[in-house]
Amino acid sequence: MRAIINIILLIVILTFLASSLIGIILIPLYFFFVFFGSAKRKRKVASKIDTMLVDGERIVASAIEYRAISLFRRRRSIFTTNNRVIFIKRNLLGGYQMMDRKWKDLRDAQMSENIIPGLSGTALSFSFIDPPGGSMQLAGASPDDAAKVYTFAQSQEQAWEEKRRVRGLEEKRAASGGINFHGFPQQSGPSEPLNPTLISGKTIDVSPSDIVAGEINRAKALLDSGSISDDEFQEIKSKILNRHF
Repeated sequence: MRAIINIILLIVILTFLASSLIGIILIPLYFFFVFFGSAKRKRKVASKIDTMLVDGERIVASAIEYRAISLFRRRRSIFTTNNRVIFIKRNLLGGYQMMDRKWKDLRDAQMSENIIPGLSGTALSFSFIDPPGGSMQLAGASPDDAAKVYTFAQSQEQAWEEKRRVRGLEEKRAASGGINFHGFPQQSGPSEPLNPTLISGKTIDVSPSDIVAGEINRAKALLDSGSISDDEFQEIKSKILNRHF
């Protein structure tokens, strides 16, 4: 519907301007800036995104708004990588604004087909957990491109929902098991039986909680040093808790 309204509005404006000398000058300028070199500008944006990717990151899918959707503003685009989703909003007089969000912060991804999809395309919408209420929208892009972006976003949404569910169970399990690390509460009650361990020729008692905390602290040290990512740290922590509890 937006594309149809834009086209009707453009026809009205052009008809009005065509009857004046100013309009005769403005109409060619409008078509020059809106349509001339649009493919080159699209490639330039993609190249800019490439330079901003970190090691191991790659573009998986992308979509850019149809021209009919953006007759009175610069076209917006979305790029999805294996790490995040990137939203590009180009300014009217040059330059751009970029907003990116990690997949772990994705709350919901939606896709809806507009009226006359060949003209209006398919709309995309992303909402995020952090910051609350954060969102990205593309009013209408190529249905094929939009489907690729949406499909990958859905796979990430489902994967991170499962990770958050598992993490919640881990935190509850850790709290009920009496482990106290990174802010988890210490459970009151009888202490766990101590296991004798030989260290430097002396026998000392080490509790299971100490063993778990030690393993997690070693993984945390790897995270702090940059040897592993946050996702890898969470996976390691999950395995440690599952192994001991």
